[in-house]
Amino acid sequence: MQKAVITYLNKMSIKILESLNSLEIKEFKAEILTKRSIGNILFEIKEISSDMTLEESEDLTELLDLFVSQMGHVGLGDHWKEIHQAAAQKILALVLTKDLAYSSKIMTIEEAEKISTKMFNFFQNPCKFFTNAVFANNYSALSAWDSLTDATFDTGIIFVSATLIGMLWVKDED
Repeated sequence: MQKAVITYLNKMSIKILESLNSLEIKEFKAEILTKRSIGNILFEIKEISSDMTLEESEDLTELLDLFVSQMGHVGLGDHWKEIHQAAAQKILALVLTKDLAYSSKIMTIEEAEKISTKMFNFFQNPCKFFTNAVFANNYSALSAWDSLTDATFDTGIIFVSATLIGMLWVKDED
């Protein structure tokens, strides 16, 4: 039996269900944790159920805040930044290849792109992407951010499709 937390967006219900724990997701999470061994990875994918399409949902901030708060983090309300897929791919490349505090190299761009592709493959189109930060130099550095965690640095991507919500996020300390 799946437990559900219900929130109402635009007078329509969206249910966040339990985490997906398939073997494929467990192996993927292990791969990420092995390859990005510096800092902390926040990774989660949950099913969602809704009586509206993703295109009909104008404001997903309540859903994003509920999702991160279920994992013990702080919601950002109006500070969420919706981004396009190309930006999301660049942000994932940044957070996987470099430490956010010192820009130390963690993994190759090829390894990061493989992980990024696997993450994107879990989410069917249409999909929306959100982050907490402003980036500089074509998404190669953090410029400003609103923290979800108590870490010195944290950023990543939250993915929202019609049936799934997930995050690939990193926390780093200086």
